[in-house]
Amino acid sequence: ALIAAIIFLPSNVLRIVLGLPLVLFFTGYVLILALFPKREGLTGIERIALSFGLSIAVVPLIGLILNYTPWGIRLYPVLLSLVVFIMTMSGVAWYRRRSLTEDEKFKVPFKIGYPVWRGQSAVDRILFVVLLLTMVGAIGTLGYVIAMPKVGERFTEFYILGPQGKAEGYPNDLKLGERGKVVLGIVNHEQEKMNYQVKVIIDNMEEGVRIWLEGESGEFTAAADNTIDTKTLASDEKWERSLLFEPLQRGKRQKLEFLLFSPKLREDHHIRSELGDGDFVGMEINEAEGKGKITLDNSSGASHSYSLEIWQQGAMQKKIDLTVAGGEKLEQKIQYPPGESTFQLYKEGELALQDSGVELFLHLWIDVS
Repeated sequence: ALIAAIIFLPSNVLRIVLGLPLVLFFTGYVLILALFPKREGLTGIERIALSFGLSIAVVPLIGLILNYTPWGIRLYPVLLSLVVFIMTMSGVAWYRRRSLTEDEKFKVPFKIGYPVWRGQSAVDRILFVVLLLTMVGAIGTLGYVIAMPKVGERFTEFYILGPQGKAEGYPNDLKLGERGKVVLGIVNHEQEKMNYQVKVIIDNMEEGVRIWLEGESGEFTAAADNTIDTKTLASDEKWERSLLFEPLQRGKRQKLEFLLFSPKLREDHHIRSELGDGDFVGMEINEAEGKGKITLDNSSGASHSYSLEIWQQGAMQKKIDLTVAGGEKLEQKIQYPPGESTFQLYKEGELALQDSGVELFLHLWIDVS
């Protein structure tokens, strides 16, 4: 019934009703029954208490074992492992009970009345009350966790691998006209559906490189404007494709960049760059709240003036003029209207840093002869 509920009724209350006894009770109960098939040795209350305790011990152990298998800790592997464990222990219990008489076998009494309670010792009564309160507390806590789930950390995983799908063997040395190959990957951990876009440039120029993306059938197709639009990725879904690139001019240490864009507003985003003459800039950006911080570190001996422009939808929303004396460091908080934004920093009237709104970026250094 539980398997049918999971397959045909995903995220249904019936899954919770059937799953709780399976995870919290039956796993330990069949183990106790296999170890102690006789009526003697354990009372009913002790069996119930040990069933809960052993379930709490066995289920994480099964999860730990699954963690080191190719299947991992996922719904169906966990469910199948628990079903196999319960059926195995039930088989062991049935085999051991075969040689026992009816009087020796442990049986669950279905008629529990006041005389049975009155005949229990004070210790058994206390244990029963404690067990009952523990069960009620555990079920209430679990119900609260299910009703008010805690949202996990939100982030996007973005990576490039070598031609063999490993973090090695990157094509860093090419001849003009030769194509390099990498594996591009994105994993959505944003707890919601996301659409991503990847743009590839070399030395800040789109025209300096051509790219081809591997399709579902394994064929490579040229990407228009060096731009790749992924399909909509569900939470925890992975997108991974092989990519070919061809630099169009010779040169040493050309910077091949992979820029990742998403519709999500940037939060806790950091930018740090060298501006020349020993100057550094660091920026903290929170587009959702419309605030951040800029840090200018002028390690040169001369004073410099800077201008920070904040743009939204093609219009400049704010301009901040700053002056930093030689050898000084300036930190200043910034505020602007919440929303998708780009930032341009000018040093002595010349553009020194241009933020394109990219969420994440990766790069390779390429030598082309």
